[in-house]
Amino acid sequence: MEKRKKVLLICPDNTLNTVYPALILSLQAARAVAESMVFFTFEGIKVILKGGAKKIKYYPKGFLGSIPGIPTLFTKLMIKMAEKRAGVSQPEDLLEICQLEGVKFYACLMTVQMMKLKKKFLLMK
Repeated sequence: MEKRKKVLLICPDNTLNTVYPALILSLQAARAVAESMVFFTFEGIKVILKGGAKKIKYYPKGFLGSIPGIPTLFTKLMIKMAEKRAGVSQPEDLLEICQLEGVKFYACLMTVQMMKLKKKFLLMK
């Protein structure tokens, strides 16, 4: 019997720059018949809090990322561009698709304790 391949991706932040790659790659790995997992730690754990995926931001590089309102505008633009050009779902939909396809989510225990989070507020099954 052939051993099933395993893929573990780490999501350390709640920005589009880290969330999209972790979710998209884990979903593709699951579809390629690999055991796929995403480990959420530090600020990334906010993604798997109920409603957390709606708060993901995209911060452009350089001084633009520090101008009030620009991250919100760029976030909307990047999500629309990802949907239109690559057929990538919005982050909250992508989280649900990943779970339906068998991707397992893990929360960093130290981060959960440090942020005093209750497990009932996490999207993990």
